[in-house]
Amino acid sequence: MITSSSNPIAKELEDRWQESNALWQQWQFEADRDTKMMCGLQDYNNNSLNVNMRNQRQLQFNKILRVVNMIDGFQRDNRLATKITAGDNDPDTGETADQRSEVMTWCMNQDNTYEKISDSNFGSLTCGLNLLSVWMDFREDPKNGQIKTDRIPFSAFLMDNYWTKQDLSDCDWIWTRKYITRPQLQGLFPKLGKDIPTLNQGYATKDGKFQFLAQNWYQYNQEMYAYDEYWKKDYRKKRRILDKSTGEVIDWNGTKEQFQIMQRFNPNLDIITVSVPTVRLYILVNNHVVYEEKSPYGLDRLPFVPFVCYHYPEVQNYSYRYQGVVRNIRDSQVELNRRRNVLLDIMDAQIQSGLMVKEDALVNPEDAFFQGPGKILYFKQTANLGTDQVIIPPPPVAQGWMELIASIEKEVMDIVGPEELFAQNMGAKDMSGIMMKLKMGAGQTGLRNIFDRLNLSQKILGEIFDDLIVNNFEEGHVERIIGKKVSPYFFDKAFSKYNCVVEETDLTSTQRQLKFLQAVQLKQIIPDSIDDAYLLEQSTLSGKKEIVEAAKQRAQQAAQMNEAMQQQQMQQAKILTRSLEAKAQNDFASAEEKINKGVLDIAAAQEKSSQAVHERAAAALDNAKALHEIKDMGEDRLIKLATFIVDLQQKQASMQQSQEAHAVEQSLALSGGVEQSKLKSQTA
Repeated sequence: MITSSSNPIAKELEDRWQESNALWQQWQFEADRDTKMMCGLQDYNNNSLNVNMRNQRQLQFNKILRVVNMIDGFQRDNRLATKITAGDNDPDTGETADQRSEVMTWCMNQDNTYEKISDSNFGSLTCGLNLLSVWMDFREDPKNGQIKTDRIPFSAFLMDNYWTKQDLSDCDWIWTRKYITRPQLQGLFPKLGKDIPTLNQGYATKDGKFQFLAQNWYQYNQEMYAYDEYWKKDYRKKRRILDKSTGEVIDWNGTKEQFQIMQRFNPNLDIITVSVPTVRLYILVNNHVVYEEKSPYGLDRLPFVPFVCYHYPEVQNYSYRYQGVVRNIRDSQVELNRRRNVLLDIMDAQIQSGLMVKEDALVNPEDAFFQGPGKILYFKQTANLGTDQVIIPPPPVAQGWMELIASIEKEVMDIVGPEELFAQNMGAKDMSGIMMKLKMGAGQTGLRNIFDRLNLSQKILGEIFDDLIVNNFEEGHVERIIGKKVSPYFFDKAFSKYNCVVEETDLTSTQRQLKFLQAVQLKQIIPDSIDDAYLLEQSTLSGKKEIVEAAKQRAQQAAQMNEAMQQQQMQQAKILTRSLEAKAQNDFASAEEKINKGVLDIAAAQEKSSQAVHERAAAALDNAKALHEIKDMGEDRLIKLATFIVDLQQKQASMQQSQEAHAVEQSLALSGGVEQSKLKSQTA
């Protein structure tokens, strides 16, 4: 439904223009001059005619373009890809992060997003600030849509006067404008139909706003419409579940009955209502509102990414708040052009400095005004050619002129960065390309802050892409992109907050190339971590099928050789085992023989011991008989006899102990030999 141009939104935009245009126009004027300087329109005083006060054409020697192209070219040669990685070691979250990263890569390749990132960076290098807009195109796929990006130049937007954060978290509004034709308008809004003529096309679109847009200068009679998008911050109510015991808060979209069931298991749960920030979109055509939506595409943030070269939010003068590399070398470029034009004037003056001719010396006095090489002067016969004409000598060109011009050219480069940035004065002419690239990379240290802001912008862009994918894509659409079943955590919005991070990695054209590059890098660090077959499978080489088949044949041959070697080793092992078994049996037989011999020796020792006991018993009997016979002997003879008997008994006991100890030693020696034989057999 079209709302008239007197609606509150049109009035709000008018107020925004009145409060912001005076500030932003200061910067836009300088940004316009930066862009013209980069394009070659480098005369400040007469930048439309490029002539000086004497109506002489001024030549331009554009060194600025080279400076910007070198920095932009380095970025394009070293582009980084946006990738989602898991924030923890859970394999389930790792799979989800890989799938989201693969879908993001597919979307960016479909949109040529990395080329638009480079274009936005080129615009920021020129004038200081460009925006990259992200939006959903539902014309071809009404269900899932397609993620699109557009670069917005300095002349096509206004935004909050006091934003400072690169993620635009402190920016309250953004207003963009572009001019479109009737077919383009009908393609965007097919339902407008017959209401289009009421939009006041043509010159009515020139409302005095966005004066630096080219369409405001050269529309002529072409029918065009001012297409405005007005994004502003808003707030919405949202229910969340609060766990009083842990303080954890999660979004809640369920019913009261479902919450009561959850509360039975955890009485600490409670529902709270909070105000969360969101955005609201208004689309106006010639100041008529044709569309409005809250949280478009499911986003609660501004779908814009600022690309900033130099940002000085503390500067009061808006002319200097946003700057590119052109701003600081403009004066050197103008001075270089002026000095070179003056030098050319001096050199032109040397070709013909003029003549001094006596009166009435020439046949035709006007011949003295002829210029150019090969001119002819006719003198009268009475004239003296040596004295009647004198050539005016030209002023010499001072040696300091060339040195001054060379120093100015060097200043243009030195203001931006070191000479290594431009691959100048690298040393030997035969320096390798790798060494030159390394030195150029070292020269980029002076521009590190520019590339850091570029990387941050790309990271923010990846976060917006991830939100749009989760909010708008269906499961079947995702499965068709990745070619496998979707992870159960893929559409979990809390996953982005707690389980994944967006980072930069080496840019590849496809996800397969990224996997291959990461696998190669991992194999360089841990050689045995990845098999060569996996690297071949993930590579994107032309003729990969033949290489894979040849690798499989080599693998089969190697497997067959390994199998044959294993069989041979098994045969050798069997032979060795049998040999060891035979040796063990021989050792066991020898041990048994020693055991039997030891048993016989022990039996013989026991027999000797028994015989000794018998002999001692017989001796005791003889002693008893002797005592009986000498009972009638005297006392002295009796004592001597008793002493003799005691000595004899002690000698017998000593002999018995010696014999028993000898038998024990023999037994221990035999048992030790048997145990050693068993141990040797077991070891073999």
